[in-house]
Formats: sequence, C-alpha cells, structure tokens
Amino acid sequence: MLNFFKKHPLITTITCIFLVLGFMFIVLLAIPTTRPAIRSFISSTQAHLSFPASTPFPEVDQTKLNEQQKRIVTLTKEEYRKRPISFDENVLKYSQGNRESWCADYASWILKEAGAPLSNPNSGSWRIPGVLTLQSYFQSENRYRRVGTYTPKTGDLAIYVGKSTLDGHSRQHTNIVLKVNGNTMTTIGGNENGRMRISSQPYKTEANSL
Repeated sequence: MLNFFKKHPLITTITCIFLVLGFMFIVLLAIPTTRPAIRSFISSTQAHLSFPASTPFPEVDQTKLNEQQKRIVTLTKEEYRKRPISFDENVLKYSQGNRESWCADYASWILKEAGAPLSNPNSGSWRIPGVLTLQSYFQSENRYRRVGTYTPKTGDLAIYVGKSTLDGHSRQHTNIVLKVNGNTMTTIGGNENGRMRISSQPYKTEANSL
C-alpha cells in the first residue's frame, strides 16, 4: 500500500485532501453552533443537485370552493411558477430569513396570505416552522383529523410523521392539499428535496390530514 502511494503522488495528495476535509467536517459537526449552517449547506446542495420540479400545476375545480380556498389555489399556483429552491429569496420570504427546513414555513406563509394566519403557540407569530408544533397547534384548536376519519379538502394541510416523508430526508413533513379524487389527494409542498413540488398519494394511508 505504501509503495502504491509513493508511485502515485497525485492520488496521495487527493486522498490527503479528502481525509483533512472529512476530519474538518466531523469537527464542525461536533460544535453545536455550526450545525445549523452545515445542515443549511447540505440542504441547499441537495436541492441544487435534484431535478427541477416539472409536474404542471393541476386543474382545480373551484366551483364549490369558498373564497379562502380559491385564494389558496391562486397563491400556490403563483408561488409554484417561481420554482423556489433552498435558499433563494422566495424561500427566505417564507421562513423570514431563516435557513431551515421550510415545508411548514411555506404552508404558514400561504395561509397568512390567504387571510387565515396560524398562531404559533410559542411566539404568537403567523409562522409555525416545526411540523410537530404545527400538529400540536391543530390538535389544540380541535382541527386535527387522523387518517381514515376525514376526507381532505382544498386548502387543508397534510402532516406526515414517519420513517420516510416527501421532503426526502426527515421524519416530519407538511404540505397543502390542492384537490382530492377518490382516495388520492394532490398536494403542493415546500422543501421536497429542497424544492417546491406537486405530488399525489393515497390520503388514507400516507398522511394525517387536517
């Protein structure tokens, strides 16, 4: 092994660089104050390496929607056209400048702009950045419905808690219901692999619907 590295100095140099960088990364992770910045960097890198959202915005029948639901559809369509990605100016608008997982930030912003702001139980703000805090908020408001007990409606928030969620890397996620067809709901969510995406999934098995 030593003879190999002696014969290939370029490979030796590259190997040493990666070892040093790996060591520095481990050291930085061990420092609590640097963890948010590292997570932000990883999230942003992941987003820019992922494929851009290509699913067209779905047609939503608005004949039976109330004004708030119509406003949510309009807002989500407008924001989707901007193709937000971690952490561009659009995402930082949802998160009030915080570089963090932004699925709940996006949902909070849409509801605020639609005239139905949330109220963070910890700060009183319209923004609830944590999915579990969001879940607790709806439970306290008696507005939380579990899987199989409720048919989602346009403008509802879906909450996912499990081993794998639509955001690609965490165990908590939320997105907005656009429409329901049979047992399938179509949603739009922020921070799904660092981007805004439209997805369809069977709501009776995949999400807790609010």
